[in-house]
Amino acid sequence: MSLDTLIDKIIPPRDYKHRNGFNNIPLIENLKKNEKLQLEDLLIDKLLIESGQEIDTLVVETLAYLKSQKSVPTLKQLLNICNNEMTKLKIASSIFEINQDNNMIDIAIRSFRILNNDKNPYYVYTLPTTFDYLIKFKSSKVNSIIEEYINHKEYLIAYNAKRVLKQ
Repeated sequence: MSLDTLIDKIIPPRDYKHRNGFNNIPLIENLKKNEKLQLEDLLIDKLLIESGQEIDTLVVETLAYLKSQKSVPTLKQLLNICNNEMTKLKIASSIFEINQDNNMIDIAIRSFRILNNDKNPYYVYTLPTTFDYLIKFKSSKVNSIIEEYINHKEYLIAYNAKRVLKQ
């Protein structure tokens, strides 16, 4: 399989049709070690080329799944220039997944606090997703923040806080 075909299969177009229910892990697991190393380089290049655009968090999360130490400087660079708090949270959780950098916990919490804005009309739909990224830190500090939401007045928020805490 050519590298272009490989990257197109692992990182499909960013639209509902191509990404709804998509999971690239089975594709990655079928790769040989040298193919995974090539994929890692391609993904880092993709982030660098697209750095002036909206960051594709599937690329970021795929690098985290690959435990790409090589990508950490690029991810940190993107973290510093990113203006979208949900994207920052995803990048911070991915960096933590790669190298357990505890500085990422505070960055993630700061982004969560900004996203925790009941003035935002999408707040009820945004906040539950944040729990899925926060729980990846496996930190009592983060768990205690999520626990504050298990009795939230909005069912969707309370349900998802309980779900990630396995309550």
